[in-house]
Amino acid sequence: MKPPHPGSLATTCLAALTLCCAHTASAAPLYSLAPPQAALARRLAHLQLGLHVGVELAALALLILLLESGLAQRVAHAVAQSSSRAWLQTILFVAALLLLLNGCILLPADAIRHSALLQAGISVQSWPAWLRDQALITLLMLVVGTPVLVLARWLLTRSPRRAWLWFWLASIPVILAAAFVLPQLVEPLFNHFEPLADSHPQLVKQFQRVVARTGTPIPPQRMFLMRASSKVNGFNAYVSGLGPTQRIVVWDTTADRMPADEILFILAHECGHYVLHHLLWGLTLGILGTLLLLWLTFLLAHRLLRLRGHRWRIQSLDSLSGLVVVLLALVLLEILSEPIGNSISRAFEHQADVYAQEALHGIVPDPQTTAVAAFQQLGQAWLEDPNPNPLVVFWTFDHPSIQSRANFAAHYNPWIAGGHPRFFSAPQETPAAGTRNPLH
Repeated sequence: MKPPHPGSLATTCLAALTLCCAHTASAAPLYSLAPPQAALARRLAHLQLGLHVGVELAALALLILLLESGLAQRVAHAVAQSSSRAWLQTILFVAALLLLLNGCILLPADAIRHSALLQAGISVQSWPAWLRDQALITLLMLVVGTPVLVLARWLLTRSPRRAWLWFWLASIPVILAAAFVLPQLVEPLFNHFEPLADSHPQLVKQFQRVVARTGTPIPPQRMFLMRASSKVNGFNAYVSGLGPTQRIVVWDTTADRMPADEILFILAHECGHYVLHHLLWGLTLGILGTLLLLWLTFLLAHRLLRLRGHRWRIQSLDSLSGLVVVLLALVLLEILSEPIGNSISRAFEHQADVYAQEALHGIVPDPQTTAVAAFQQLGQAWLEDPNPNPLVVFWTFDHPSIQSRANFAAHYNPWIAGGHPRFFSAPQETPAAGTRNPLH
């Protein structure tokens, strides 16, 4: 086995984009749903797209309304009258703005989504439990978002021309800390975790085979089961954290309801993200992308202020209402840049799919059949549309479509004569024909 390598990011992005946006030439799609399920999946896809676009447009509309109506200025004036301390004024104004955005846009959209998922049988979480989660999300949004915007205003007052650069430098340790420690701090607020070995010791033994094959340094004590069945019927497993905080998490729905071979494929996929340095690539690209986004945000915000500042009665971006202009520019640019981040994410996911099939060669009898079956299970559990619109995939999907992933998996066989596996070059021992993993 040769050491895995990340390969050409540009080549992978192009391959993933082709896979996601082109209709398959296969006469019989490998991922399919029964007609009633397919109809429900299409309705859910349309609803999800409507909510996705609706939230973005509603956020823009609300911010523009605050500026055009003068409400932003009136709230800023009222806050200024309540305290003479600039930092307290900023906290009060920012908290009010975030609560307004959440209460008017995010919370209603999430409620509509939750209701639809309940009716579809994907979600099983009760409304009281859902409201508890939403309260926690709102609290976290205030705890994180308020200091961020307070810092932005302080930097604008200190260095109007270079505020974007200082803000970017301040964001780097926050981004790194989030990657290392936030999964362990935030995730337990919403879900219960326990050692995987307590309930699924045989699965841990199988996981160790994949971990050993891929060289992922995750010992059994960092393999966890997440009790997701109290909220959803969907399947998932993931690797989170970096370095000493890295861990494998398997949902109990996955561990209890999927065949072991298919669980191993999902695990190998997640190990692929680690071995191919996708987490580090993502951090690096995220940090660099944040620099560009902040620079463009401040350029656009200044441009908007020159064009509409007189109409909005806003003198500068470092005023309280100036923060609304900055947010408007940020939201607009994030909408326009969404396909870039999603294309990179899909490229990483495609690489991890390739890696997983190669890693399982010799561990499961037929990696192709295993991968296709796993995608069928995932698609059925989450009711993904078997034929999504290519433009919707390109713009909004951070994973390739299930259909494209299943079709690729079925035809990817680098072990035939003349084939060359991309990440594993040495022949690997293959189980005897007809054998199955003994876990199920």
